Amino acid sequence: MNKKQINRLVLESYKKNRLDKKKINRIVTLISRSDLKKYLSALKIQEKKAMLIVSTPADNPLSDEKLFRKLFPNKKIIFKNDPSLLLGMQIVDYDVIHNFTLKSSLDKIISRIEKDYD
Repeated sequence: MNKKQINRLVLESYKKNRLDKKKINRIVTLISRSDLKKYLSALKIQEKKAMLIVSTPADNPLSDEKLFRKLFPNKKIIFKNDPSLLLGMQIVDYDVIHNFTLKSSLDKIISRIEKDYD
């Protein structure tokens, strides 16, 4: 199987934007072992693309949940509590990391001062 066929199988594994176990089990029984490895890898990548991870230092991100659901309507949003973050949040969208924390802001200021100080 080529990559295009594997990706088509991955897209067919979904029903209403959710993985369908029956479809996956059917696909797994029909493909070879080497294609199965490619299929599972492509499935994991697709799941990561459909996921948004929001890390905040607060225990209760419910006030932000409506906003994120509105901004990213087709994504599965996971909220994590990360006490190591100082004020702000970190958003991971597939392979893009947006860091809106006090520490990252201070690091940017320090690097800018060091760069301009010379």
